[in-house]
Amino acid sequence: MNHSTIRAVTSKWVTILEEYEKVKQGQSPLFTTVNELCEAYHVHRKDIRKYYERWIKADKDRSALLPQKRGPKAGKYKLLSKEEERIILKVHRHLGANEFEIFHLLKNRFRIHPSVSTIYRTFKRYPLNKVRKEHIIRYVKRYPGELLHADTYQLAKAMMQERRRYHLFGIVDDYSRLAYAEVIVANNAAEVTKAFFHSLQFFLAHGIHPYRVMTDNGVEFTAFTSQKAKQTHFFETMLKIVGIGHTYTRPYHPQTNGKIERFWQIVDRECIFHLNLGQTMKTLSDEVNSFLYRYNYERRHGSLNYTTPLNRLQFVTELLK
Repeated sequence: MNHSTIRAVTSKWVTILEEYEKVKQGQSPLFTTVNELCEAYHVHRKDIRKYYERWIKADKDRSALLPQKRGPKAGKYKLLSKEEERIILKVHRHLGANEFEIFHLLKNRFRIHPSVSTIYRTFKRYPLNKVRKEHIIRYVKRYPGELLHADTYQLAKAMMQERRRYHLFGIVDDYSRLAYAEVIVANNAAEVTKAFFHSLQFFLAHGIHPYRVMTDNGVEFTAFTSQKAKQTHFFETMLKIVGIGHTYTRPYHPQTNGKIERFWQIVDRECIFHLNLGQTMKTLSDEVNSFLYRYNYERRHGSLNYTTPLNRLQFVTELLK
């Protein structure tokens, strides 16, 4: 940065600081107090004091008034990678562990073992909004089948051998988190209804009798053009035949159906991400079925106190015997 640029950037603060010195010495012809100076230039007195101390330490060099780089100084702290920070935050939020407990839990797990201070600074860098957390209403239904969450997920064309657009239909039980997913060739009412029938067989085989399903307002699930169109919609008609209620999410608010949205994130990270390009529908279906086996019967879920959906379901079954 050349001298003319530095002069242009710092000219305002040099004028303010020179006037500030005169006010402190009682020699200013324009202002009698610092508050009058602050009101005239629309600045805060703390900012004036900060820049003044920086200016005096640099022997009134204009370059000291330039914006400084934010963040920790290079070499002062051992910085963690983003993945290491995510691990620390996950342990902190799910297990409620403090920085001293995490320090011992992470022994020999990172390339450079973080200090207690480094872990504490990570908490401060990504704080939990406690005020907002108190207002979040988290709900879990009282018994299996009380509410199912259904949705569709679009797959990339490059994944498939014929470069055709395929979708996944997914449905999750609110209470047990037991999930079913199926590859469908199109995101329309006929394909979704057929996949839903298959999911009913899956849930009934596990002893779950669905009472209500929650979906978004997509055309594959309902119609809002008229009451007649809604009553004659393929998916709506099927729900009436099998005696299952239908609940709709708030428009443009995916958090209402958050459990199935979270399910898609897990599918994307633990199944879709590891697949090779050029899949056939059969190989893709086999991979999805393998993932569902791990998800329902082997994977431990933090939302279920680190038990599997099958264990959660068996716990209720044993109570009802």
